[in-house]
Amino acid sequence: MEEIELIDPVGTTVSFEEAARRNLYNVSVFAANVFPHVEEYSAEYSFRFSSYGAYYGESVSKGQELIKADTDYVDEQIKNKKEYIISMEEDYLDYVQEKTEALEEQRQLEDRFQREMQKNEASKPAEYVVDENGDEVENPDYAAWQVSYEFNTGCYRIAKNNADILQRDLDKKKTLYEMDLAHEKYLLKTLQKSRSNATVTTQIAGRLVAIESYDKDNNYVMAETPLVAIANDSEKVLRCEYVNKNTIKNAKEYYALIDGKRYEVEYQAISSDEYARLSADGGKVYTTFTLLRGEENVNVGDYAVIVIVNKEFENVLTVPKDALMKDDTGYYVFVYENGRNVYKSVQIGYSDGVYTEIVSGLQEGDKVLYDVQEVNTEKTMTLTRQDYSIDFSAKAKLVYASTMSQYVKIENGTVYFQEFMVERFQHVNKGDVIATVRVEPDNLALRRNETRLTRLRERLADYKEQHKEDSKEEYYIEAVKNYEEQIQDVQDIIAQQKKDFNTKTIVAEKTGVIRSLSRHEKEDILQNGYWLLEIADENTCYVELEDSNQTLQYGNLVNVSFMDATQTSRTITGEVVSMSNMGLSNALKSDYTEVLLPNEEIENLLQSVFSGMFWDEYRYTVTAKVRNMHGVLMVPRSAVYDYGGGKTYVYVKDENGNAKALSFVSGGSNDGYYWVVLGLTEGMEICLK
Repeated sequence: MEEIELIDPVGTTVSFEEAARRNLYNVSVFAANVFPHVEEYSAEYSFRFSSYGAYYGESVSKGQELIKADTDYVDEQIKNKKEYIISMEEDYLDYVQEKTEALEEQRQLEDRFQREMQKNEASKPAEYVVDENGDEVENPDYAAWQVSYEFNTGCYRIAKNNADILQRDLDKKKTLYEMDLAHEKYLLKTLQKSRSNATVTTQIAGRLVAIESYDKDNNYVMAETPLVAIANDSEKVLRCEYVNKNTIKNAKEYYALIDGKRYEVEYQAISSDEYARLSADGGKVYTTFTLLRGEENVNVGDYAVIVIVNKEFENVLTVPKDALMKDDTGYYVFVYENGRNVYKSVQIGYSDGVYTEIVSGLQEGDKVLYDVQEVNTEKTMTLTRQDYSIDFSAKAKLVYASTMSQYVKIENGTVYFQEFMVERFQHVNKGDVIATVRVEPDNLALRRNETRLTRLRERLADYKEQHKEDSKEEYYIEAVKNYEEQIQDVQDIIAQQKKDFNTKTIVAEKTGVIRSLSRHEKEDILQNGYWLLEIADENTCYVELEDSNQTLQYGNLVNVSFMDATQTSRTITGEVVSMSNMGLSNALKSDYTEVLLPNEEIENLLQSVFSGMFWDEYRYTVTAKVRNMHGVLMVPRSAVYDYGGGKTYVYVKDENGNAKALSFVSGGSNDGYYWVVLGLTEGMEICLK
C-alpha cells in the first residue's frame, strides 16, 4: 500500500489560527435583585370583606389590621344562635317543671301506699282461727286484710314504676339537654371567635407591598390563602432564578455583584419538600442569598447578578473548537508547516463551545488549519469603566386603591329617582348631596310593625307577671332580655321606616372623586341595594402599568410623564411600591406594577383627568433607568461575538498589532453594550466589527 500524498491546490490561500494561550470560563450568571424581608398573611377564618386597613406603599405597625371583615352576617348568626339557646333553655325548663310535678305526684302516691303497706304488715291477722267446735278455719279478717294489702301493694308498685320512669326520663332529658346545650354554646363561641378573628393583621412593622383585590362583588375572603404581604426594608436578601444546591456545592466560588461592587453572599438551601410545595400549581421557585457583610451599602430594589464560578482555566493552550476533527484514534487537527498540512493527533481538555483546551499534541504558535474570522484591526477602541443601565418605558393609567361603591340604602317604601347632583370626576366631600329621590311610603307595613310592637310589649308584661317569683333566675333574665331586644329591634325598624319615608336626598358617604355614575331617568324606581356610583379616595392614588417581564422592582424610582389640565407636559418622580413576583408566593403574583406618587403632585394628576381626556385611559408614560451597574467595563455590541449560551468573545489587539479572540463573562446587555464580569481588563484595545 502506498501512502497517498495530498497536494495543496495551486493559487489558494491557507487559512489558519495559531494555537494560543487564553482563559476559558465555566461560569453561570443569574440576574438578581435586592429584596426586603417579606411576610405574607392569610385569614384564620373565611369572612366577608368590609374594608382595607392599609394600601400599597403605606407604613404599618405591628398588629395593625390590614383587611377588615363585614360582620353583619355573622352578627345575625350570633343573634339567632343566642335566641335558639334561650328557646332551648325555656323548653327544657318547661319540660322539667311538667315532669317534676308529675314525679312529685307519683312519689307522694308511692309514699302513701308504702305507708299503707307497712300498716297492713303491722296488723297482719292470723290466716286461720279455731271455731267454737275446735276446728281450724279461715280467718275472715285475714281475707279482708289480704285484699287491702294486695291493693296497697299494687298501687305502690304502679306509683313507684311511674315515678322511676319519670325520673329516668328526666335524667335522660337532662343528659341530652346538657350535651345539646354544650354543643350550641360551642357553636356560639365559634361564631364569636370567628367574628373577633375575622380580620387579617400584620406581625411586623413595614410597608404594604401586595394585597388581594376585594369589593362588593368579590367580597368573600378565603381562609388559609395568602391575602396581603408586608415588607421590612431594613432586612435585605438577594433573590434570583432557582439554583440547585449541588451547583453551589461543586462551585469553585460564588458571589454577587451589586452596582459594580463584589459582595460575599451565603446560599440559602431549601428542602425537596419545600421545593415541591413552592412549585405546586405551576408556581416558580427562586433562590435566596443573604449578604454576609456590606448590607448597609445596598438598597432595596438594587439590581444584582449572582456569579457562580464552576471552573476557571487560566492560560491554557487552546484552538478553535471547529478546527478539531475526530477519527477512530481520537481528536486531531491539521497544522500548516513548511507549506504542508500536517496531521497532528491531540488530547483535549475543557471546551467552552467556542475554544477547546489542548492538553498535548501541539505547541503554542502552531498554525492550525481553520476558517479564520476576518477581523478589522484598524477600527478599535480602549476598554473603560462606565455606568450601565437599561431604559424602561411603558404606558400607565391612574388607579385608586381605595374606592367605594355607593348603593341605595332606602329599605322601606318605593323610591323614585329624581336627578344626580354631581358629575363624573367631580370632587365631593362626605355629606354632599349626590342625588335627589322621592319616596312613596308603605303605610300598611308601618301599621303592621306598630301592631307587632304593641303585642311584644303585652307579652313581656304577661311573662313578667307569670314568672315574677323567678325574677332572679337566669332563664328569666335571659327571656326578658330576649323580649326587650325584640322590642328594640321593632322600634328600630319603625324608626327606619319613618326616616326612609321622609328621605329626599342621598349624600356622599366619603370624600373623594366620582369615578362613575349609573344611568337613570327621572321617576325610575330604585330598589334597595341598587348601585348608584363609585367614589375614589384621592389619597390612595397610584399609577398602574403592566410589567409582565417584571423589569421594575419594589423600591425603584421612576419618572411619570403626562399632560396637565393646560396641556403642558409634566414629569414627576414616583416610587414602585408593589412587590415583583420574585418576592411573592404564587397566590399574590401579578403582572401589574403600582407606582406611588408624592401627595403634593396628586392634584396635578387629577387635573389631567379633569382636562377632558376621558377616552385615553393610558395617558401616562412611566420611564426609568433600571438594572444599574456603576463603573463596570463596557463592551460595544459591535465588538462582541455572541455564540449563545453565555459564550461571548471579543478580539483584542496585542502589542504586535495582531487580533486575538478572548472569552469574557457578560453580566448582561442593553441595546448598545455588554458589561463585563470576568475575562477583560481596563485599557485593553479591542477590535470593532
